[in-house]
Parts: sequence; structure tokens; C-alpha cells
Amino acid sequence: MTLEEVKEKFKQAYTRKWLEVVDEHEDEIFFNSSSGFMTKASSEDIRSYLDFEARRSTYIHKPFETCLSSKDHYEQMISSGNRYDPLLNIRRGEKITFGNPENDPVYVEISEASSDYKNYLRFNEYFIMRTLERLRMNGRHRRDDQTRDIGDYLYAPLTIKVIGLSETSPERLAEKSLEIIEGCLFNVSYLKGIALVLEEELPHRQVVGNDFKYEDHDFGTELPLPRSSVNRDVARFYQRGMVVEDAINQFLSYYQVLEYFFLSVSDEELYRKLTTIYNDPGFKSAPKYLDKVIQSTLNHKRESDETEMLRLVVSKHVPEEDIMQFISAYEEHLNEKLFTKKRKMFGEFTEVRLTAGHVIGNVSKRVKLIRNALVHSSDRYNRNENFVPTRQAELEIRKEVPLVKFLAEKVIISTAQ
Repeated sequence: MTLEEVKEKFKQAYTRKWLEVVDEHEDEIFFNSSSGFMTKASSEDIRSYLDFEARRSTYIHKPFETCLSSKDHYEQMISSGNRYDPLLNIRRGEKITFGNPENDPVYVEISEASSDYKNYLRFNEYFIMRTLERLRMNGRHRRDDQTRDIGDYLYAPLTIKVIGLSETSPERLAEKSLEIIEGCLFNVSYLKGIALVLEEELPHRQVVGNDFKYEDHDFGTELPLPRSSVNRDVARFYQRGMVVEDAINQFLSYYQVLEYFFLSVSDEELYRKLTTIYNDPGFKSAPKYLDKVIQSTLNHKRESDETEMLRLVVSKHVPEEDIMQFISAYEEHLNEKLFTKKRKMFGEFTEVRLTAGHVIGNVSKRVKLIRNALVHSSDRYNRNENFVPTRQAELEIRKEVPLVKFLAEKVIISTAQ
């Protein structure tokens, strides 16, 4: 890549309605903002990127889009497991090390992303957005006669780096580095009580489930008095789902609302079957007729697995048409066929058909499948079919939460007395 090609990339990336090119030299570009402050892409910044382009081919962007790997370098974006706490309060220039850099041939470091990492992702849409946001916000605190340097505001996430390791290929180095990193993350959790998360996807703004409102009730500050009494225990599960931030706990809290009624609804179904037998005018207390009672009871026990119990609860308390309308509205909100397109989840294919007689059974099977995957980590399942709590996996679960929340709300309302 030539110097002129690099300059063109800088101009295309950083020119905005509020920021335009006003001058350029051999290896510098000057921008002027709508609010009057000057910004430049300095010679040092442009040539740093030009130098990186000469060695870009030595890196791969695998196995995750947040990592950078060569035969002797591996680093990956890292963040705090608690979004309310800054990651270890690390400031620019500070670092945390695992091992002794002076004595250990291989050690691990958490610090600001390396120059190569920043340059590799410099023109990623999210990185450009964050850089411009920092420039716009922080630039307000500088005098108008001072020229800002884009390089000083370049988005620089924290990364974890394995230093001193070398392998025959970037793929092999990535594999070995990740083994070391996972041990380091456990050590910092165990010894310091700090949860760190390896990011596997670059941040980007996207629609998720928790911003969806199916029925937007606007009562202002005056709410109606309840017309009936809800089950207090069930309401606690629902309220817990409302206050927890974690999508897994949200899903399980709303699921517990449904699970609460498993036995009562299942027993009602058995009572209905037995009542039909007893109400038969020809019924007698003879073995032939008593066998029907015994057989119905045994069949009920065999057939009443939890998926069937869930189906019975939903069938009794949630109108089928309401479920179909909700799913249609939610998929339109997501602009995605989340439920109605056949796809594989945790080793099983799932699809919700929005037709009468199918939707409740399909929804029940899907909800129970997700619940089992979240609760069980048994070896009876293949690892690649289990739920592993990565950021991306949790985002997928978050999309599933509104449906089980909707079912829980309908059940609570239906069972109120």
C-alpha cells in the first residue's frame, strides 16, 4: 500500500458532516470541525499505519474477530464481567502481568491494545465510531487554537497478550495462547475475585430482545388497582426476572413462573381422565373397569414429562392466538425469523409454526430445550451442543427472554383469583 492510498483511507474514514478535510501535506491531513476546532492525522500516525500494512500478512484474525495472532504474537480483546465496574481501574499506560517479565520466558499481560492491534482494526466501523466519539467529546476540553491529533483519540480497548511464545503457525500459537489465557482468567477470578471476559465478537450496536415492548401500557403516574389477587410466590419469580441483568437468570426466573403450575395442571388432566371413566354409567368396581383406572394413571405418569407439563400449562392459560401475534410482532421488531425459521439449538432442530394446533407445542419444546441447556452441563451432551456462557451465546439467550416473559405474564394474570 502506498502513502497516497493510506491517506485516502484516512480521509474516507474520518470525514463526516461535522468534520471535513481542509488541508493536507505530504504525510499529514488536516480536518476542521463544525464547532471550529482543528484535527489532524499526523505524519507519525499515517506512517505507523503504512508500516503496519507491510506486515499485515503475518497476522490472522482467527479464531475470533477480536483477536490478532501471528507466529509469535497473540492478543485478544478483554472486558470486565461486570459492566458497572471499570476493568481493574486500568488507565492508559498501566498493565497487569501474569508471571515475571524479567525472569519468565513466557508471560501474560493485560494492557492497552498494541499499536498493531489498533491499526489492524482501525478502520472497523465500531473502532471509527468510538474514535470519532472520543475526538468529539474530549476535544471540547481543548483550546480552539490547539490542533488535535486523531492518533491520540484512537480507540484502544484493553487486550490480553501472551508474550514470549512462538509456534510454527499463527493457528498453533492461538491454540496454545488460549489455553494459557483461560488459566490466567481463572487465577484472577480465584485469587482477586475479579471476573474478566474474553470478547469473541467486536462490539456493535444491534437490536436485542430487552428493548421490545409488545403492549406499551401508558398509565402515567396513576395505575389501576388490582381487580384480583395474584399468587405471591409466583409474582416473586417474575419480579426477580425483572430486576436481574443477566439474561440466563432472567430466562430461568420467568420459566419458574410456568414451572410452578406443572403439577397442578398435570394433576387436573389426570382428574379429567379419571372422571370420564367414573362418570361412565357402565362403570363397576370390577377388575375390568379398575384396570382402566390403573392404566390411565400409569399412562399419565409415563406421558407427563416436563415438556408435556409445560405444554399443558401454556395451553390452559395462554390463548394460542395471543402467542402467534406476539411472535409475529417480536420477529418484526428484530427483523429476524428468530422462531419461525428452522434452526439447530443445542443439538436439536427447532421451529415454531404459527398455525393453530402447532404453535403451543412448538413453543413449549423450544422453551424447555433452552431451559435444559442452561441448567445442565452433563457429559451426556456433546460439548459443542451445550450452552457455554460466552458473550455471543448470552446475547442469543437474551433474544429468547421476551417470549418466556410474555408467557409468564399471561399465566400470572390467568391464575389470579
